[in-house]
Amino acid sequence: MSLKAIVENLDGLSAELAKEYKKSDDGKYRLDVIAVDGLELAEVSKLQSALSKERENNRQAKSQLEEFADIDPTKAREALRKVSEMASWTPEQKVKEQIESIKAQLLDAHGKEKAKLETELKELNADLSEAKINSVALQELTEQGSVKKMNPLLLQYVKMNTRLRKVDGKNIVEVVGVDGNPRLSSDGSNMSIPQLVTEMKPLFPNAFEGNGASGSGASGGSGGGGSANANSLAELAKLPPAERLKKARELGIK
Repeated sequence: MSLKAIVENLDGLSAELAKEYKKSDDGKYRLDVIAVDGLELAEVSKLQSALSKERENNRQAKSQLEEFADIDPTKAREALRKVSEMASWTPEQKVKEQIESIKAQLLDAHGKEKAKLETELKELNADLSEAKINSVALQELTEQGSVKKMNPLLLQYVKMNTRLRKVDGKNIVEVVGVDGNPRLSSDGSNMSIPQLVTEMKPLFPNAFEGNGASGSGASGGSGGGGSANANSLAELAKLPPAERLKKARELGIK
């Protein structure tokens, strides 16, 4: 038999069941239950009301805190301390403090603006470097008969082996090895882009016209080791620096 948690009166209840109820302040009778492991008989409406109130308090507190989200607590305490000190300052001291405050704000704004400009300059230099290398490399690839549809992969290889460097105020494209050091030609001078492209022909035989290839851009290999193709180039570009160096040497790329 199920028992009601609350009854208006004890009418109709046996003496055995009636003694299980206790009269509360509101005149109603509540089932007398002993709490076990945190489980007890409670008024859900009151709990829901308390929970709702707590959530609202939490929402208001969070909203108020958001108004001070950009305030540094340490700086805020320092400002309050200084305001307290200023109460006893002379007019001259207050003017001096105002000047120092303005200077600090200007320096802070200048620092942020400088950092922003430096970031933009770095991005512009990166774009300039890529554009310059692409322009020089594409011109040489075209002159040496590269297959047009293979140029994107060939350019990727050129970019892996070059960098933009400022010499005597001018930006020059410098050929470097996989170790990052400048490469030298047979006569001891710095390797040029034309020399790099000439070196690429036997590495990518299918990427140049009149180089024993059909010109279709197919990735059919040249056979033996020491020769790369479009697929090997694409895979090489995906490798981490250390693995790229090892694989490049296996392919005969210096």
